[in-house]
Amino acid sequence: MAEETKGEQEELIIQQKVYDMIMYAYPAVEQFPKSQKFSLAQDMKKCLDNIMRYVIAANKKYTKKTTLQELDIEVAALKIYIRMARDLGYLPPKKYEVWSKMAVEVGRMVGGWIKADRAKMNIPEKEKETEGEEKQNEIMYRCSECGEEIIGKIKQYSEKHFGAAYCYKCQKKHKAEYRG
Repeated sequence: MAEETKGEQEELIIQQKVYDMIMYAYPAVEQFPKSQKFSLAQDMKKCLDNIMRYVIAANKKYTKKTTLQELDIEVAALKIYIRMARDLGYLPPKKYEVWSKMAVEVGRMVGGWIKADRAKMNIPEKEKETEGEEKQNEIMYRCSECGEEIIGKIKQYSEKHFGAAYCYKCQKKHKAEYRG
C-alpha cells in the first residue's frame, strides 16, 4: 500500500506541474496580438488543456500506454507552439525561457512515467525489437547509387529486394531493369 501512495504522489506532482504551467501560460497567451487570439493562442490553450486531460486520464487508468503516448505527443506539440510564438515575436525571451523550461520538465516527467509503465507492464521482447527498429529508422543512410539520404526502413527493404541500399528513385530504376 505504501508503494501505491508513492506512485500516486509522483503522478500528482506531474499534475501540479502541468497546472502551474497552465497558470503561467494563460496570461502569457493573453498578451498575444489580437490577430492571434483565435489561432495560435487558441491552439496553445487547447494543447495545454489536452495535456491536463491526458495526465488526469493516465492517472485514473490501469492501462496507460496509449494515453501516455498521446500525452507525450501533446507535450511535443506544445514545445513547437512555444517556439513558434517566440520566433513570431509574440512571446518575450524571458517568458519563452520560463515556459520552455516548464514544458521540458513536464516532458521529462512524461518520459519517466512511460518508462516506469513499460517496466511495470513487462513489455515483451517483440515490442522492444520494434522500438529498436524505430531508432534504426532515425539513422540516415546513403543510397549506394546516387548518394541520396534514406532511412533505415528503406535501406532494409532495398537490401532485401535489390541487394543494395537504394533510394526510391533508384529502386524504381532497378525494378524497370529487372522487368525489362
